[in-house]
Amino acid sequence: MNKIESLSDLFNMVGCQVTYYDLGRCINRITPQQAIQFDRKQQAYPYPFRQHAWLACLLRNTQGERQEQNTEAVIWFLKLPLDEAGALNLGTRDHFIKSIVDKILHKGQEEGLSEALEDSPYAFKPDQERMASFHAILAKDLHQDTSRYFADVIQYLRGDIDSHSDSWQSLGLQGIAELAVRVDQPEEHQLALKALAKAPAPFVSALCHALEHQALPNEIRDSLLAKLGEEQDPMLRASYVRALSKGEFVEQLLLPLFGLLGDLSQCNDDDIHLIAALAAKCPHWIALNPQLLRIIMEKLAHRQDAFIAFKQITAEFSQHPETKQPLWQLLRSERISSQLAQAVGHLFAQTPKSVQ
Repeated sequence: MNKIESLSDLFNMVGCQVTYYDLGRCINRITPQQAIQFDRKQQAYPYPFRQHAWLACLLRNTQGERQEQNTEAVIWFLKLPLDEAGALNLGTRDHFIKSIVDKILHKGQEEGLSEALEDSPYAFKPDQERMASFHAILAKDLHQDTSRYFADVIQYLRGDIDSHSDSWQSLGLQGIAELAVRVDQPEEHQLALKALAKAPAPFVSALCHALEHQALPNEIRDSLLAKLGEEQDPMLRASYVRALSKGEFVEQLLLPLFGLLGDLSQCNDDDIHLIAALAAKCPHWIALNPQLLRIIMEKLAHRQDAFIAFKQITAEFSQHPETKQPLWQLLRSERISSQLAQAVGHLFAQTPKSVQ
């Protein structure tokens, strides 16, 4: 057996072609060049999230006549830790590779691959929304047909939408995700705009969560920006931010965000929804806007929860390469409030498990 020194070597050994997707902050297809670079630790992992690489590996058999059969495609969901530089931790990667090779040696290639991730500490299961979006993106990339759920969503949106009706409850998340990946198409574009304007809040929220993985057409982006400044529901505000999050920060975001974040000396449960969306999905915005970062950290420091949320968001920002330096510049500044300075002093206390 040839020496296996990377994930690519492993997949070559078993005769599989691999396509990588990142499922961390949002879903991104990883280019072959990026895959080579992070796999061999030539570059940092391109999409770090909570100090891990969240990978979906699409494996297709390249041996013999089976290579064209869709049934041979397998998807592995891998969660691999990153080191302090944001590169793959080679020790854990090699431990994962060894576990796969051992299963193949003991059970044979077909059975070993089919059982590869059973009881593996490196496997993870995406949540229902993320899984629907990934399958929608994958089907589009592979030029596969839409699901039956897509037709149901299109039929619903073509009709008269009543924001108070519960008819949306029969629709599947898969159909909404398939609408989101097609917002660059004329009919789907108009139906998505109609949904944002008229559909019940749960449908709008689900659509926004699917849109966070897409590059948005300008008209849909502008519709979301307008709704962000008008919305009273804190959960929907966070959903609009998520839908906009893959794009670059635009000036039209400043006033709505500053207005919604409001008083620096207060941070209630409604504020947390928006702050959590910004921290999890929009570090690239925050890295470019020191004032936005300061408002978030001041509000969290003033929250009456023994600095629980402050510690969690600080950990989130300190683990991201774009926000790490701006965060510590802020926290070391002499021009922060006494309350924020007090919160900084509690950073090394034990971090609780959840935001209260």
